[in-house]
Amino acid sequence: MLVTILANGERPRHAAPLSAIAGADVFVACDGALASAREIGRLPDYVVGDGDSLAPDERTMLGPRFIFDCEQDTNDLCKAFRFIQTLPHTDDGKLSVRIVGATGLREDHALANIFHLVDFTEKLPDTSILTNSGAFTAVRGEMTFPCRAGDTISVFAPLPFTRVSSQGLEWPIDGIDLTQLWRGTLNRTTGDSFTLNANHPILLYRPYAG
Repeated sequence: MLVTILANGERPRHAAPLSAIAGADVFVACDGALASAREIGRLPDYVVGDGDSLAPDERTMLGPRFIFDCEQDTNDLCKAFRFIQTLPHTDDGKLSVRIVGATGLREDHALANIFHLVDFTEKLPDTSILTNSGAFTAVRGEMTFPCRAGDTISVFAPLPFTRVSSQGLEWPIDGIDLTQLWRGTLNRTTGDSFTLNANHPILLYRPYAG
């Protein structure tokens, strides 16, 4: 089952996030993103948040599709992610999550949303963020990704004492201290796949093919 969450950032325009919305079995929006959902042309199945961004007539229109969550320790994206974990899964139990609209406006919100991906994938491993320029994926343990030679990738290690090894990169990152977040950025692939292996979760960013 594919669940797509629309956060209250830049409205999705690229084919990748728009396809994630169009193909979602369940479409969930943070309450501030309802206007973006309307502009895209798909009304969410659920809208999650404290309702501070919704007009009274919008709450009435949504009815039971509005999931009120007034907890203030986390942002609306975290609330939406927490909600989707309560949804019934398909028979095979697999749940894929695509988060769109999570970046592009306030940089502090964008960074918070990106680094929440480490926590999200602890609960639901097949979770990624699709922006208008590329995709963020959490890497846990060893993972191999298809690519084209010369593709640009960036790796971020948000947790301390992270050790990373790689195969198929122009500049191997084996043993490199990634404590400074910029140290793993702007690498390139050398073949049709590359492999990353880390003792703690890391984040991989891959721009869409041009």
